Amino acid sequence: MDAFQQAVDEARRQLIREEGQNVSVRELIRRAGFDDSRRAAVARHLNPNLRWPKGHRVPPGIVRALAAVLPLSESSLMQAAQMAAGYRVDEEEPRDLGFEVARFLGDADVSAEEKARLRAQLLQLIAEDLQRPSGA
Repeated sequence: MDAFQQAVDEARRQLIREEGQNVSVRELIRRAGFDDSRRAAVARHLNPNLRWPKGHRVPPGIVRALAAVLPLSESSLMQAAQMAAGYRVDEEEPRDLGFEVARFLGDADVSAEEKARLRAQLLQLIAEDLQRPSGA
């Protein structure tokens, strides 16, 4: 499994946890807006059993469409696709989490539903952290 496939798989698992029901690869492809005529081509890029000896070059349109329906940023998925293609990707400078959260929550282009989902995720992470024994 290359970096792109792994990123999609992890994000799909997160989506399954959020929705409380299975989201198949086929359903993910459908949600991303691909019809049956393109499904096989997209599924091929998500198949971990295929080998890409010259690097796995995922078309940017597939990356953008999948990022739109996964709980993963487009830039993160694009970076994973670049790594899968064999490009050396420099890690971005770590960003201040508080700043990024505040920027996201203050963004008028982000729907109220997306903001509520982020708040729920943050509260879940905080609750899990508070339940861990001290020193862990």
